[in-house]
Amino acid sequence: MKQIFLLLILPTFLKAQKNYPELLDKYMRAAVEVNQFSGSVLIAKGDNIIYQKTFGTLDYAAIEKLDSNSMFELGIITEEFTAAAILLLRDEGKLNLSDAITKYFPELPYSNVTIQNLLTHTSGLPDYYDEVMKNKWGTKKYATNTDVIKSLAAAKLPLPAQPGTRFDEYRYFTDYVVLAAIIERVSGKSYAIFLQQKIFTPLHLSNTKVLTIVQLDQHSTSNHTERIYFDESRQQFFPADSFSYFGQEYWHITKNIVGGKGISSTAQDLFLWSRALHNQKFLSASSQKEMYMPSALRDTANNIYLGYGVLVGKNELGDFVQQRETGNNETLGYLNALMRYTTDDLTIINLANKAKTTSNINGTLAYILFDREIVPPYVHKAVAIDTTLLDHYVGNFESPSAAVYKKDGTLWMTNKGEPDLKLLPESNTKFFSPNKEYDWQIEFQTDAYGKVVKTYFIFSGLKKEAKRS
Repeated sequence: MKQIFLLLILPTFLKAQKNYPELLDKYMRAAVEVNQFSGSVLIAKGDNIIYQKTFGTLDYAAIEKLDSNSMFELGIITEEFTAAAILLLRDEGKLNLSDAITKYFPELPYSNVTIQNLLTHTSGLPDYYDEVMKNKWGTKKYATNTDVIKSLAAAKLPLPAQPGTRFDEYRYFTDYVVLAAIIERVSGKSYAIFLQQKIFTPLHLSNTKVLTIVQLDQHSTSNHTERIYFDESRQQFFPADSFSYFGQEYWHITKNIVGGKGISSTAQDLFLWSRALHNQKFLSASSQKEMYMPSALRDTANNIYLGYGVLVGKNELGDFVQQRETGNNETLGYLNALMRYTTDDLTIINLANKAKTTSNINGTLAYILFDREIVPPYVHKAVAIDTTLLDHYVGNFESPSAAVYKKDGTLWMTNKGEPDLKLLPESNTKFFSPNKEYDWQIEFQTDAYGKVVKTYFIFSGLKKEAKRS
């Protein structure tokens, strides 16, 4: 159900008569009050910022308030910078995307893997942790990208498929580690210094840095946010550093790695970065266009493709470019999103350091901007109703695909690939899931005889009519 509202239907202009900053702020204040949202939000139309605010605190102790200079780990959004750095080197004539990676690392046994394969996560290279370094590295020192290259060369594992033939989500973590190593080999500079000199400084990204988890653990940057994790089972926030699904060796292998992660930034800097790409102030026009070209199918259900370091797709009203971080073990506590709707030249940035599922607010913000109905967060309260009413609400729905059924005197909802959700009544016609991980509601519109004439699914504030099959 998390993917049902992934693609948004957007109108092509903002209606001037509405006070959008006020509408956005009203929603955000509800998100703060009900869902304890903590983070930074920036929305812009073209080069003009429509709304920009921060909410919450920098730290778990809730002592220091966030401000516009507060930095967040970007997680996988880092890939966009890595891909752009590769394209910049190509623009400067220092490499070609068709180059085999063995041109730069002849010790690797993968002469059929190209830089372009790495950019689109279709290399098929082994996962550097699970398949190459696990139970071999130890805990004496932190691994670098160079150590990953050496370990890949020593392991000599075969590729599971021909490069370029398929996107492999399980193994894709290695690709941008190798890309960062290529940047270092070609430029003769560290990944951090190259990005600072070639991207951050020229584009005036004053609060953007390459910071590994090792550096963040050392609190090397005073204005950096702390990761705050929400435990769904206990309905409580905890310092994310107190959670780990892996042992010490995992951290020694991954904490110092860059390329697919390792950049921290602010909403303001990400906006400047987005505009620099859009206005072709950084890459050549051909490279910028190529970066956003659909190259490998990522999501068959929603027709989302991989570009270079970004996700791209097309809905009913135009094209979009998307990069998001949903929070893995290394960035647990962050829920970040950078969305660019290229047809409407709209940028929506949300950086959150408290990772509740309900903190994924970008879709709702877009709905507000384009006059689609939303339901702001509020506290649900179950009430008693005549259970015979439930028989009117049972049925199958095709848009989005789901089924509503009755069990034990209440409604349940099922969707392929997701656990069934119990639905409690808050009125005769509106129901909500008590599962705190999902802000899921169903609303039925009935006529004078109790017959259902319309059904609405509401997920994370997005309200959409559901068609019966």
